[in-house]
Amino acid sequence: MIADNNKMIAEQVRLWRERIKKTIDEAFEMAPEDKLDWMPAENMLSLGNVFLHIPETSDWWYDCVLLGKEAIELAFPGKKCPPKEQVRKHLDEHWERLERFFAEPPAILEKIYSREVDLEGRKWTFEGSGFWVFMHLLEHDIHHRCQINQYLRILGIKPPRV
Repeated sequence: MIADNNKMIAEQVRLWRERIKKTIDEAFEMAPEDKLDWMPAENMLSLGNVFLHIPETSDWWYDCVLLGKEAIELAFPGKKCPPKEQVRKHLDEHWERLERFFAEPPAILEKIYSREVDLEGRKWTFEGSGFWVFMHLLEHDIHHRCQINQYLRILGIKPPRV
């Protein structure tokens, strides 16, 4: 398992399982279906698309970069959000994907990965360790949890306590 003999990684995995997953899932349950396409300003991700952006990112970094699989694209500014049950399915896939990552041997963190990227016509090469990917995904989930909570507050909904 990825956290074998590493108390810091074990604590981060525990945090993800017990706090981050819980509060993102609670925020999702609080999000009204009729507000999934709401966004605070034009050209931003809607509330539902922020939820979708979380699993598409873990798919890209873990499945695509680390494992070499094809990536999925789910969330785009201005794109209509699918029904809530479909968003839930993708969030569940995200948590399952993280559990697969957590079950990997520790060597996955030490390996250096390289991936050519073409992002809206801007080409660059990612080169970094599995540990960087692990930390980025943790940071990413926390960042978007905060964004979701802010969206909920703007909508007059008290978000989950973090």
